[in-house]
Amino acid sequence: MTVVLARLRRTGEVSCPTVATITDLTGLFFWAQPGIDMHMVMYGESLSSVERIAGRDSVRLVQPLISDDFLQPRCPLQARRALGLPEEGRMVVVSGGGWGVGDVEGAVREFIRVPEASSIVCLAGRNEPLARKLRRTFAREPRVHVYEFTDKMPELLAAADVLVHSTGGVTCLEAMAAGTPVVSYGLPVGHARINTRAMAALDLVRLANDTKELREHVQASFACEPEAQQPALEDSGAENLAAADVVLQAWRRVRPIPRWRLRAVALATQLVLLLGVGTWMMSTDDVTAIAGAVLRVHPLAKVKTDQPDVGLIVHVPAPDVSFVAAELAGRGIHVSFADDGAVPSPSTIAKLHEMGDEFLPEVTGTSLLRWVRTRSVLRAQARALGLRHRFYFLQPPGGLTLGQLVLARTAGATPVCGSMRLNAEGPLPQRQTRAGDVLVVQLDGSPSSVLGLERIVASLGDEGLEAESLASLTRSPAISARRRGERASSAAPVTSSASDAASGTPPSGVSAKLSPNSSGATTIGITV
Repeated sequence: MTVVLARLRRTGEVSCPTVATITDLTGLFFWAQPGIDMHMVMYGESLSSVERIAGRDSVRLVQPLISDDFLQPRCPLQARRALGLPEEGRMVVVSGGGWGVGDVEGAVREFIRVPEASSIVCLAGRNEPLARKLRRTFAREPRVHVYEFTDKMPELLAAADVLVHSTGGVTCLEAMAAGTPVVSYGLPVGHARINTRAMAALDLVRLANDTKELREHVQASFACEPEAQQPALEDSGAENLAAADVVLQAWRRVRPIPRWRLRAVALATQLVLLLGVGTWMMSTDDVTAIAGAVLRVHPLAKVKTDQPDVGLIVHVPAPDVSFVAAELAGRGIHVSFADDGAVPSPSTIAKLHEMGDEFLPEVTGTSLLRWVRTRSVLRAQARALGLRHRFYFLQPPGGLTLGQLVLARTAGATPVCGSMRLNAEGPLPQRQTRAGDVLVVQLDGSPSSVLGLERIVASLGDEGLEAESLASLTRSPAISARRRGERASSAAPVTSSASDAASGTPPSGVSAKLSPNSSGATTIGITV
């Protein structure tokens, strides 16, 4: 309630002064709020903590917020007679608070073994199942008296020699006002435990961690004189201020936040959330498949052809491209090269074209905002390679993020995922390679990796397949035609020179559609 009221006060919905009460000693971040004009505390030790949370001059120490009946002097014997309890011996009140929580039954069992206790009063509060259980358990023990919620607390505390309580709070204030010592036992979880431990550190209550300590503290309370038992509430100075006076004199300490600032904060919050969600969506591949379907962009995995050809893309570090190309050309192997998205030099491009190979544009890994440069990276590579508006590019092994997919689409680029990704020095593919498959092979530029690539090409030859560059595969005269019957080869680009290079350019007469699934490596993509 205090949090809601403080919010309404700070936003100007409530214009009158607001006052809140704090009956606990600790856990004040639950109680104190900057939007409350004045806080009333029961303990002087709480003053500095409240001011740290709510601001300067935001707290007053007041008399305990309890009924005047607890402040009236009462005779213990007359109180016991009025309650129908034994006048002789010691009386213990065991309370579980208004909710009837804590180890009430365990405390009662311990006091049954204390011969000085002539009467044991159990307060179950509104916990009716606990009251029934206590009556059933101690039905044969005449010293045990079970009460549910009662308005006889002033008489009970006046008649009692000690109060055993589990939750602290207002009941402890009532006991202190009545001059009844308090032993805390059976603490529940939450701020009540912290509050009670703080009270024990200030010698306001005795803290029992088990039944052995409980008996010791209760018997120690029996041995003390009444004057020594009574916590001196009057010594705190709390009686100098009445709660009603503080309420009537409360002033408008809180200055409501201007509405323009609230609107600005709300707008800024929405923009930050929008930017954060948008950045996450553009930086992740979780929604790329849906976006690909909407934009009709599907990574190329297979080319539909009647020729026994396989497209081979070799991913190799940029400094090793020329060496690997020369080694492969000497063995009659021609492929498409990708080199981590670097822009190749004109001399390197010319050398590859002389050897009958080609460069394929590429976008690399997916750091948080790296996708922002996708379009510029692809266009820079396309210009260096002399590509037109429509061209292929190699996507990262983990797939494209939404941002990369959208920006590549605006650049006129179609991604290539390949039906299989292999390591040149790794094992050969387990599933059979088919004509039209696009294979992506990772090389590190070493002679052993080149030999591994030759091993892969040789295995393709054993299956009756021939390795070609991606451009050669898409220029095959037997690829599928468009819906109107045009031959896709009629639009196939030429890649003979750097100035007229169209390496990796998707034929304009090619119809994109989903390729069928097959066991083994991923084949979800488009068929050309």
